[in-house]
Amino acid sequence: MSNTIRPLTQPNMPETPGSQPSIAGGAATPPQAAPAQTDSVTLSRAAQSGAALLGSAQSASGIDQNAVAAIRAQLANGSYNVSPENLAQAIATVLKETKS
Repeated sequence: MSNTIRPLTQPNMPETPGSQPSIAGGAATPPQAAPAQTDSVTLSRAAQSGAALLGSAQSASGIDQNAVAAIRAQLANGSYNVSPENLAQAIATVLKETKS
């Protein structure tokens, strides 16, 4: 991934002493413009991967709709069971994460 940074241009800055246009034969000649310089930035593979993961995470809803539909179906037909051990482990995990 490579980005090009455009040079900074400033709109019609007032002339400062010593920057007067030269006068040849009574006609003013415009000052010569400096050649435009560009800088570029190249991101490492790790940074590119991190940017891609961040973009995916920001666009994701965070909810697995297929898993939700499966659990709803199990609840509706009475086949959804949670073991007490799994429930205790899930509660302990949530409590541990909230303390960190």
